[in-house]
Amino acid sequence: MNQLLNNIQKNLLWWIFGAVAVGLLNVKLFGGIGFSSLICLLAAFIMIYPSLVPLDFEKLKYLHKNSKIILLSLLLNFIIAPILALLLGYVFLQNYPALWIGIMLVSLLPGGGMATTWALKSKADMPTVIGIIFSNLIVAIFVVPVTLSFILNKFSQTQLAIASASIEGGSCAISQTTGGILSCASAGSISPLKIAIPIVFIVVVPLILAYATQRLIVQKKGEESFEKVKPFFSKFSNFGMMIMLLILMSLKSNEVIFAKPQMILVSVLPLVLFYLFQFMLVIGVYNEFYKNEQGKSLVWGTYLRYITLALGLATSLIYANQALSPVIVIIILSYFVQLPTSFLIAKYFEKK
Repeated sequence: MNQLLNNIQKNLLWWIFGAVAVGLLNVKLFGGIGFSSLICLLAAFIMIYPSLVPLDFEKLKYLHKNSKIILLSLLLNFIIAPILALLLGYVFLQNYPALWIGIMLVSLLPGGGMATTWALKSKADMPTVIGIIFSNLIVAIFVVPVTLSFILNKFSQTQLAIASASIEGGSCAISQTTGGILSCASAGSISPLKIAIPIVFIVVVPLILAYATQRLIVQKKGEESFEKVKPFFSKFSNFGMMIMLLILMSLKSNEVIFAKPQMILVSVLPLVLFYLFQFMLVIGVYNEFYKNEQGKSLVWGTYLRYITLALGLATSLIYANQALSPVIVIIILSYFVQLPTSFLIAKYFEKK
């Protein structure tokens, strides 16, 4: 098992490509699969939960010492980045609302486990990067529902209504156990609360469990033992992501990708432009104002997007309305832009 996890981590892009290809092949040759009631819970507990366990919760006590740079990260992540994604969607993706929603979702979810990994490699200030990740994650819990409900309501009366006319809304285990209270409406007005409550299950519950897991290991085995097992959780999160990609790309609703293959090409330009503008912005801020270890933390906390979490939240959108399945196309493509460019940023820091 450990050999498999190491291989996935070492060759992540190839594994992503393979999982996507096998999933789409399943749709093409065998008609795909329906939306299982366990997919939402799988996303939360085999992909998102293990990605949160390695985060250093103890460094949160330094949060107040880094308030200025954290506020700057919030400005970059929740004002500049979403406006950029909104404009790019308006210019390039008006005829593909699900893709527009996808790039908005990517823009609203910064940081993640990869931010700490790259921060360590580039010798950034770890208390700062942890503070940025956590503060941005908490803000995202409140900002994402409001923003997505606005966008979904904008499209629900037009393109999405047409796209979903012949597709039955999926049902998730969370939805079933709460009598549909936690599911997003697939028609009519979509309130932020309808999106916020599934986010609690997909983000907040795994976050609490991750903290509890970390404290339990430290109390039972000690800090050194936890440091030794931390890499396992990150690797397992990648494994969980492969399973989720395979399942999500195998959904019957992905037949739309074969019907409209151009949506893949259409996604590439706005996505590349999004990362390019983000790169120029954060490196510009680094060079002008924070050319130090804290500045490196700001770069990693604002350039990198929490794609794993975006994929998890996309799952909740798809079970609400399977016409939204193309959302995952642009999220998956984000991996192929973010990972190589992260190497370039790391090389840039090595020269400084």
